[in-house]
Amino acid sequence: MQMRRTSTAIATRISDGCGRDSDPAFAAELRRALAACGETEYLLLLAKDLGYLKAEMHESLSSETVEVRKMLYGLLRKL
Repeated sequence: MQMRRTSTAIATRISDGCGRDSDPAFAAELRRALAACGETEYLLLLAKDLGYLKAEMHESLSSETVEVRKMLYGLLRKL
């Protein structure tokens, strides 16, 4: 449940930021999305360590989360 919340927060923060009327406000939401990426990465690792997630699935999901993080950093640099 917690992982669903944090992974959903990434997209929610980006969407919320798009609706802001200034670049600084958008950037603040993007930083919150980055924080949610960090939480998601941790929860993926925890799920793997506790045996809820197979190593292969963890690697795949973690790689996707890292890719989203890179895209967010790129977008922040453009603002």
